[in-house]
Amino acid sequence: MARFATRLLIISLLVAVVFTSACSSPVDAPFENSPTVHTQALGEYLKDLFESHDIILDRSDFLEPAEEPYLAFAKMLNLIPSSDQGDTEITDETAEQISEQFLSIKDYILLDGLYGKIDMHEHYRDGGDVEEFLRATGCLGISKVVFLPTGMGPDNEGYEQHQESLLKQIKEEYPDKVIAFCTIDEADPNAAEVFEQCLKDGAVGLKLIGGHPNFYDEPLNSENMYKVYQKASEYGVPILLHGSIMTIRGLKEQLDQVYSDFPEVTFIHAHYCSTIMNGINLDQCAELLDKHPNLYIDLSMGGGIKRYHGYFRLKISLFVDFIVTYQDRILFGSDIILDTSKHKDFDWLYQRMKCDIDLHQQEYYDCSFGDDENPKPGFCLDEEVLKKLYYENPRKVLGY
Repeated sequence: MARFATRLLIISLLVAVVFTSACSSPVDAPFENSPTVHTQALGEYLKDLFESHDIILDRSDFLEPAEEPYLAFAKMLNLIPSSDQGDTEITDETAEQISEQFLSIKDYILLDGLYGKIDMHEHYRDGGDVEEFLRATGCLGISKVVFLPTGMGPDNEGYEQHQESLLKQIKEEYPDKVIAFCTIDEADPNAAEVFEQCLKDGAVGLKLIGGHPNFYDEPLNSENMYKVYQKASEYGVPILLHGSIMTIRGLKEQLDQVYSDFPEVTFIHAHYCSTIMNGINLDQCAELLDKHPNLYIDLSMGGGIKRYHGYFRLKISLFVDFIVTYQDRILFGSDIILDTSKHKDFDWLYQRMKCDIDLHQQEYYDCSFGDDENPKPGFCLDEEVLKKLYYENPRKVLGY
């Protein structure tokens, strides 16, 4: 009887085990479809990935030395989030995605050892593809971009929509890459209040477009504008402006007064002070720079690139001498208007910005924008000057 009871107990236990196994829920089953952790941490994986494609990096290749150069390079290329660290654990799937994205841009990457450039002059309109733009800038070694919300002439119409999109969406999505400036309608009696609210919303500077012939509707030394400059003084932010002193009568005198009356405000007079018009008039820009130590300029060409190329071909040495003389007060930018235009895809953006970088760095270079004559003469600036143009001067202006 005891033997029978024992057998019965054993049979019952076996049945219970079989039943439990058959009825186990998927939650209790092994994680057959769970992601497989990659054998390498992120930093080690990136190093192997880049070096396997002959990209050998050193911390000194970066304008701001990077403790983990391969990690910094991947962030610049938008291959990984800015928050990732070298010891971040990744899955095989993530590693594959990084590799695929890298291979899609590998042939565009400019290996100039000047990584971490700061682009100080680009325009943004609501709907522009910032992700594509940052893919292109990353390939050219640009890590940060100043975006300027821009409306339509003559009174910057529609800028409010572009400004809100830039501050509330784009800057939030790319906080480590996008630097947002404000803009205003210079003739708006509430311009100072609008500017101040924009600064409170996260902008770090102002772009004035009222000195452009298509936008000029208010003297830049008006009482209304002085209220705006006072706000810039109070908040300690720079002002980038378009000031066509060769085509708008009296504008040079207006700006001369403004620069003098607000010596504590850093002003950036775009496009060589807009003096490459109806001839090479760099002496007019030099006069302003010599008089006002709070004045910087940028070398952006924007839509006038064909005109600039013509003048560069005439007297490239004149431009090089000017840049070297004022190398501590000069900034880099392309002046692209990033909007919903279909032709402004990755390749267009990349090639257009590369024209500017090649102009600064090469003795001769090809550029499909501007005139059709190639190769074009370049500035071939020394590395010391390039570092100031791309990084050291922007940091001073932005207060980094």
